[in-house]
Amino acid sequence: MTWWQWVLLWLVLALLGTAYVGWRLWRLWAPLKALGVEASQAQEQLAAVEAKIAELEEELTSVDDLAVLRDPAELRRHRARLKAEQRRQRAARRKSRRPDWADHVE
Repeated sequence: MTWWQWVLLWLVLALLGTAYVGWRLWRLWAPLKALGVEASQAQEQLAAVEAKIAELEEELTSVDDLAVLRDPAELRRHRARLKAEQRRQRAARRKSRRPDWADHVE
């Protein structure tokens, strides 16, 4: 083999290698676009969560306000009071929406 045949062989190999890498990159383009969209959505969700955390940190005055550190019996009583108040409010809303002729139903 002469020197120009070697140069031609190496050029063909380089072209084939470049074509193969280009083909693989072309096939990788769609998943990379989808990954970019997913990453941007995750970034937006993370920003929303961080904003909510910052909002909640402002409301939290001390560590003692955390439910984990409070008395479970007190928390149960508080929850029962809240549920009873919600039931009363719901009943009042229902009663206000009910027609006059249906008052005897309860």
